[in-house]
Amino acid sequence: VVFAVVLILPALQSDGFLSRTEYHNDCMDIIENFGEMSCKLAGFGSLEDIDPKTCTLECSGHGRTKLPGGVCSNGDLNCTLFGREELRNWGQGLQTKVNQVLKAWCPGYLMK
Repeated sequence: VVFAVVLILPALQSDGFLSRTEYHNDCMDIIENFGEMSCKLAGFGSLEDIDPKTCTLECSGHGRTKLPGGVCSNGDLNCTLFGREELRNWGQGLQTKVNQVLKAWCPGYLMK
């Protein structure tokens, strides 16, 4: 039994099954990476802070943009597997918008 636990426990931990902190850190990384993009696309400047109570990003220039639905609940980040996937989809959507703007305004722009 001890041998099985020694083999299985690290595998479970690496997938995040036992660590809510890992999911939270992943979500924060995604929000920080794409939050800046969200603020700038909305015309507000840089990402300043995250407000989980209102599920918004606080941007410079006194602007706010919303985080995707399902990411916040009860005044906190809902950083589950599903919340993380919502953030990834949100980030992909933002990147698509940036690519469309660059393609329209910069004819020589090649999307990655």
